[in-house]
Amino acid sequence: MKRYETIIITLPDLAPEDRDDVFEKLKALILKEGTTIIKFDEWGLKNLAYEIRKQARGHYACVDYAGGMGLVKELERIMSIDDRIMKYMTVLIDNEFDPASMEEDTKSDSAEEEVKSDSAPDVPDDSEVSEKEESASIDANSEEGA
Repeated sequence: MKRYETIIITLPDLAPEDRDDVFEKLKALILKEGTTIIKFDEWGLKNLAYEIRKQARGHYACVDYAGGMGLVKELERIMSIDDRIMKYMTVLIDNEFDPASMEEDTKSDSAEEEVKSDSAPDVPDDSEVSEKEESASIDANSEEGA
């Protein structure tokens, strides 16, 4: 199984229900093929680098998933037919992907974060330290001038 990432740009003036319908259709297609959606992230409305279909903005979404090349071809075929999708791009992230290892990695990462948050001493921010140093230097300067 390979890991892919697809960026999707939909029309900016789509109703939220229509946009959700597009995304749900794509998610269902990915899951129908017996693959795994690792992450689905909506980035929201962004300015485009250049106009696409006379639009200066677009609604971005990113889908990170694992599957075969047949899935990518079918997904891109469906996206090319749908008029609500202005542009899309699929990138191969990893040639050999094991979903079981992904679950183990996320479990170990969350365990490490808990350990770090429990063992981290209370250290003031650099901004707090610099504010204290500034006030001390101001006090010292005012005493010298008096």
